[in-house]
Amino acid sequence: MNNAGNINQQVSELLLGASAKSLTAPKEFDLMEMPLEGVAAFWLSVKKTMDSKKKGDEFLLEEAKHTREPHVRFLLELAASSFSAKRCEELAQVRKKNILAELHRKYVLMAIGLLGIVSKENPQKVMIRFLSKFHIAPIFEKQVFEVAQLMLKNLDNAELNKSKFLNIDHKLKIEALIINLIFYCMLARRNGVEYLIAFQEYISSQYFKDGLMLINDGFDYDFVKFRLNLVKKEIIEATEMKMDLSMQMMSALKSGTPFADLYLIAKAFLP
Repeated sequence: MNNAGNINQQVSELLLGASAKSLTAPKEFDLMEMPLEGVAAFWLSVKKTMDSKKKGDEFLLEEAKHTREPHVRFLLELAASSFSAKRCEELAQVRKKNILAELHRKYVLMAIGLLGIVSKENPQKVMIRFLSKFHIAPIFEKQVFEVAQLMLKNLDNAELNKSKFLNIDHKLKIEALIINLIFYCMLARRNGVEYLIAFQEYISSQYFKDGLMLINDGFDYDFVKFRLNLVKKEIIEATEMKMDLSMQMMSALKSGTPFADLYLIAKAFLP
């Protein structure tokens, strides 16, 4: 493992099939969408650059500044902080718990919206189901329907930014996600679910698009619900795995772990 040639070969094997084609750290990526191998490649690239530039905290802060992925950016900031590696892991765990809880809630909202569509439920009842997931309503019901109805009226308006206002994505704020979900529930109730398929180009969430396709293909409520719950569980678990890998890699960077040993940490998480 101490041989540089062996390490390079091992890293090449690690990256096989990953979206990253080199050890150049991607500045823009989504932790959820990037494969586990790609996340490992990112942290290995950070370590390799640190070793080649002989810089630590300064490089990590600069890397954080140019990394849009919020959780990875936070971990880079932790690695450059004055906290101990153990304290950094504790803080990373706190943030992971908060992010996963928010992510879970957004996928629950998407599932509620899709199940409302498959059951042809009144959008107002869907809205009540949305609000039941919060101890305090994040947005007023009147406001949601006013905006959703305005979107419906302007569907044929060329000035409507459909890529922004018709999108469904886990990156959206809760308020925007609820409005857009209600819009699709209203649109489906008015024109049928087959009409929604034409709007897939504006939807970023593969989870939501797959749900629409299941409904359009005629699958019943129970099957759609089962499938949505299964996929949601797998998405959350896969994201948690990548967050745990990132935390371990960050902690290793903080502790000055050699590149070869960092590779072993990554290898432990890979199938």
